[in-house]
Amino acid sequence: MTKHEIMIVANYAEESPVTLEELCEICNISAEIVHELIAYEIVHPRLSSQQEMLFELLDLQRAKTAIRLQHDLEVNLAGVAVVLDLLNELEELRTCMKFLQR
Repeated sequence: MTKHEIMIVANYAEESPVTLEELCEICNISAEIVHELIAYEIVHPRLSSQQEMLFELLDLQRAKTAIRLQHDLEVNLAGVAVVLDLLNELEELRTCMKFLQR
């Protein structure tokens, strides 16, 4: 039997939000896992006019990183939330440092 791989190509040039279904497909996770990510404030959806959850590019990146941390390092979701917040803070500090060095 031949193993087939599916490649998902997304256009982030416009930074258009993705739906719950698209997020699940891109990250290869269930809607239940996404709801857990929301509960731990790892991703922050907004509601469309049709009351559909929409996720920004940052949410997509955070979800992918969260899944990697869980699978590769076996970090629980509470720990994932802390790690992601610390990574975000580190990036902000690096940006400030670069600004101050100029």
